Amino acid sequence: MRSRGEEVRDRWRTPAHRWVVERTFAWLKGFRSLRTRYCCYLVNFMGLLYLALACILWRKLV
Repeated sequence: MRSRGEEVRDRWRTPAHRWVVERTFAWLKGFRSLRTRYCCYLVNFMGLLYLALACILWRKLV
């Protein structure tokens, strides 16, 4: 994957984009409870993960 500076120089190629997974993980790092796993149980952690993804989706739609 090319760096961001190369996308301006090479106009005839497709521009470099961050992968969807990297971008989603960067958004999830904004939630403190997910960044450092405070939950002991996997069920609670997955609930927080789904809640964070729902918040991210809500922000993008609104």
